[in-house]
Amino acid sequence: MPKINAGDFIEELRFDIRQKDVIKAKLVLSKIGAVDGDACKMALFELNRSDDAFAIPLIVNLIAEHRGLALSHPQFKEILYAKSLYHPDLLLSMLTRERKRENRVVLVEVAGEIRLEGAAAQLIGILNEDADQTVIKAVIAALGRIGHTAAITPISEYLYSGSLELTIAAISALGRLATPTAFQRLAEKLGADSDLDIMILDVFAADQSTEAIERLNEALASHYAHLRNAAKQRLRDLGGKAVPILIRNLLHDNPDLLIHTLNVLGESGDESAIVPIRKLLHNEPRDPNVRFAAFEALGLLPVEKGAVALAQGLSDPVENVRAAAAGAINRNYNPMLAAGLKNLIRSGDREARQVTETVLNAGCETIFLNLLEEAPFQLCAVDFLSRRAHPDLRTYFVRLMETNGHANLASEVTDHAGSVEKPSLKVFVVDDSKMILNVYRGILHSLGCDSKLFQFPAEALKAVKSDTPDLIFTDLNMPHINGIELIREVRRHFDKRILPIVMVTTQNETQDNVAALEAGVNTILHKPFGAGDLGRVLTDLGHLLRKQTGRDHGSLAAESWGGRRAFAF
Repeated sequence: MPKINAGDFIEELRFDIRQKDVIKAKLVLSKIGAVDGDACKMALFELNRSDDAFAIPLIVNLIAEHRGLALSHPQFKEILYAKSLYHPDLLLSMLTRERKRENRVVLVEVAGEIRLEGAAAQLIGILNEDADQTVIKAVIAALGRIGHTAAITPISEYLYSGSLELTIAAISALGRLATPTAFQRLAEKLGADSDLDIMILDVFAADQSTEAIERLNEALASHYAHLRNAAKQRLRDLGGKAVPILIRNLLHDNPDLLIHTLNVLGESGDESAIVPIRKLLHNEPRDPNVRFAAFEALGLLPVEKGAVALAQGLSDPVENVRAAAAGAINRNYNPMLAAGLKNLIRSGDREARQVTETVLNAGCETIFLNLLEEAPFQLCAVDFLSRRAHPDLRTYFVRLMETNGHANLASEVTDHAGSVEKPSLKVFVVDDSKMILNVYRGILHSLGCDSKLFQFPAEALKAVKSDTPDLIFTDLNMPHINGIELIREVRRHFDKRILPIVMVTTQNETQDNVAALEAGVNTILHKPFGAGDLGRVLTDLGHLLRKQTGRDHGSLAAESWGGRRAFAF
């Protein structure tokens, strides 16, 4: 646009304002893009001192035609806000009469931005009569800002409009309204689209009211993995605010809900969760996955009073529960616990060997160094490390002994260690629990497999492309990337006949199982499981594994676990 004389521009605008000639004033202002910044400021001055009934339509039209002007010169909108607040009736009248889309959108935006409650009824009327999506989107946003509860139902209808843009606008508006009913409408929408689900959970997390946290908490029991995992992350980020609501979950008997709740409580670091978790364990929940999650949570919390009760977990019949209990003891080790453990291992019997192996497999450095002065523990530890431990585990504890004044024991382990056969199968394991990964490592080693462990799914996906395994075990419920998403991504590069994948989960939800099968999982295994279960998986997938490696892994697995009691985890 060619430049025009600023002086002539301002003089003509002044003349039109004095004459109250709206048509000519609009024509003059349409050329505002051709004048410099000083002329814009002068135009602002003239509009600000002009009659409100004359100025409001002019400024609305100006902003509608020059959207960039409102950004470079926000004073235009500020003047419009001021005049509209002083004469709201003028704005309401224009809302009813205006038919030009761009102008109507500006009027709607202003009504919302100045929180003009009297405009709610008219805006709801516009939703019913106007089919223009741009106008509807602006009206939804304005109603959300105004906060009138009468708008909840008409806005909620756009959650199912079929237009992604309008659905997102409705989610945002209901989040702004932030009433129990608005949150209920949002909760009812969950489960239809994963991206929209995350957006809704973010609305709840941003609000942080009790009602919003309750909705996040409800998502922990969802049938959909992405919802459960996203809710866990947001509840964890809320910290202490979510803990009182989460603690109430511990009174339920739904194992899946208990497990997810315990995961969040442990990661919250909030000490008020300790006593309720201990009470849960005192009631001896039947599901070993719940017991595991409870001890794992206590391993993340500072258990000072009553830490002795943690020792009961070392007698649990399930291996991974014992491992989680050992981790909690290691984290909260004190003289009372030390005395109790020394009594446990003093006899050197089967229970003592079990405790020793649990401490070693769980990588409990503090317990190990404290008990290493005890002769029964030395015997059990040297025997396990030299004969049955994973080579990485053996190396770790040998170095620990060498650097802590036990070089003689370290030498005894290395002297008695047998030659390590080359593993026949390369297995990737993906699980966000370090404790579970440690247990996997021991079991897979006993089955003749070389395991590579990943706590973060993104790292596993990267490694799959550069160092392709023969088999993948993946957890379902993991933050950021869940098991189904991991399977889906692997299948973009590897067919299920080329790279078998086993999904391992505490859940038994139809939706999860169907989604996993559709994503390309070969088989689904439910926790708790043990060497026998993993061995049977290798047997069942043996025909695929033979094609990859040329060895009969089904037979090897049968030899490895056949005749032994499967120890569950």
